[in-house]
Amino acid sequence: MDKKLSTIIEGVVLVVLGILVAIFGATAVLDIYFGILFLVFGVALTVLAIVKIAKTKELEFSTTFLASALLVIGSSLLAGFLTFGVLINVIVLLLIALGAGLIFYGVFTLVKKETFAGIFQIVIGVVLVVLASLYLAIPEFRTAFWIIVGIVMALYGVLTIVSAFLTKKEK
Repeated sequence: MDKKLSTIIEGVVLVVLGILVAIFGATAVLDIYFGILFLVFGVALTVLAIVKIAKTKELEFSTTFLASALLVIGSSLLAGFLTFGVLINVIVLLLIALGAGLIFYGVFTLVKKETFAGIFQIVIGVVLVVLASLYLAIPEFRTAFWIIVGIVMALYGVLTIVSAFLTKKEK
């Protein structure tokens, strides 16, 4: 596919996904987006496996498993049995853990007389803990967060589309 066309398509997908995330929040949009994406890739792998069987009379288990896994996960996301909300919450909890770890490590770094690095680690750790805690505790913060993320995604998509029409010198 032409590089310019693929860049434009990428930009359009980002704009649409960004708008959907800003309007509906992340989990519902990501469930639908990845559900469809997983189903498409699962069907594509299934077709490739069938073609390989027809040509070589062989089938690799890894291809069969991956195609089946993608079809099951994609269907589960679309049917509501599985949600990215759980994954997002796990990531937020891991960010709290990362922040706490950075705070303790920053204190250790300060004790070792590495002042700049220690303060930097503590500040980043505190920011992570505070933002992740706000995300979990305050629904309005979560809503505002996803609106901002959606807008940034859409703007990046517009920038991607515009960049497709610029020459290397203009970029």
